[in-house]
Amino acid sequence: MNIIRKYYERFRNLNPKNTEMKLLIIILMIGFFLFRGINGFEFSWELPILLAVFIFSMTCHEVAHAYVAYKFGDDTAKREGRITLNPLKHLDLTGIILPILLLLSGSGFIVGWAKPVPVNFSRLKPERPGLFCVAIAGITVNFIFASIALVIMRLFGRNLDINGIIMTTLLNIYIINLALGLFNLIPVTPLDGGRIIYSIAGKKVRDFYNQVEKYGILIILFLVYIGFVSEYLSAVLSFFLSLTGMNIVIGL
Repeated sequence: MNIIRKYYERFRNLNPKNTEMKLLIIILMIGFFLFRGINGFEFSWELPILLAVFIFSMTCHEVAHAYVAYKFGDDTAKREGRITLNPLKHLDLTGIILPILLLLSGSGFIVGWAKPVPVNFSRLKPERPGLFCVAIAGITVNFIFASIALVIMRLFGRNLDINGIIMTTLLNIYIINLALGLFNLIPVTPLDGGRIIYSIAGKKVRDFYNQVEKYGILIILFLVYIGFVSEYLSAVLSFFLSLTGMNIVIGL
């Protein structure tokens, strides 16, 4: 019992907000994973590559938000140590365990998240341009990574084994960063797309976003549930995958 209490206190220190809810989600996910059957899972060398790219891409996304906010006058994230490539500073325990379990359970849809970067919008100078730049920073980094991977694949793809480690890594960088960028473009706060619209919209639109933001997570979950997110990502990613010059089909 003391061991359980010890680890609970450690978990609570790492996750001070909604501790019990996060623990419940983790327990349910572990239960689901065990129900699916660990013995039926076949380990693939591609899995650690995918997870490494996923974690690194999310980390860079959050660092971009924190750095741009600092440049516009808000040092909140800097004081909390968020301008660092150390993923442990950015990872949300539930947000990283969920995609791992989804992968291991054979799910066709992977979702995860990092800890939101704390930004005091009132300290951004000028505020609205600052908010726009902070919101678009993470997406921009993801699209830059995807573009670099695409250029390398276009230049050297014919000389690389499509099933080899280099091409697998490049494809993961390309697909994951595109998916992160496209997902965050959905115009619902707290996603970046919602922040972007908020930063350039008129007062009525901003008032609307202020009213519905507290329901943002529920709206996103609803969009996932009805299949909008998977259809949207599949359609757009299929187009971008065609740019690689390789016959790759993606289904979410």
